[in-house]
Amino acid sequence: MKLLFENWRQYLKEKKNTTYYWQTRGPWKSDSEIEFGVTHVPRSKPREVANGLIEEIFEKVRRKYAQMSAPSRLNCVFLCDSLEGGSYCRYPAPEGGETYKVELRLANWHYKPFKTNSEYWTEAVMQYSRYKDEGEVERWAKAYWEGDANPTTFGEILVSPPEAAIIVGKYENETPI
Repeated sequence: MKLLFENWRQYLKEKKNTTYYWQTRGPWKSDSEIEFGVTHVPRSKPREVANGLIEEIFEKVRRKYAQMSAPSRLNCVFLCDSLEGGSYCRYPAPEGGETYKVELRLANWHYKPFKTNSEYWTEAVMQYSRYKDEGEVERWAKAYWEGDANPTTFGEILVSPPEAAIIVGKYENETPI
């Protein structure tokens, strides 16, 4: 049996957990302390820009163009795959935030990381604040939901459900990967 298992193992595509990063805005605030390997990243709060209108438009566009391939911004966590170029995360985190290492777990949940360029969100916000043009926001939202596997600037990764993103350690004074 042991030999059978060892030979079978070569056909399995065992994949190590990928390390992602999550940053807080300010120190960790919760009723409980983080238990590494158990505590999950809390669900992100929707952005209240333009009284939530931009999030509503992004959600409408997601349902139209990417409902099957992308999680909702309203029920996800935002992660980074790097603390260097190509990511919106930086070390040290701004505003006194903290940086945590995260792995995606929960085999019984279906989750698929969705990588995109967060600059499309920023452009939508800027365009709306200047011109109040919802059509322009929709255009940027469509580009956002098309995804971007290799953004050159501010990549972000959306994961849903939040319970799949498990905090495995705190990132401090390490050389970014």
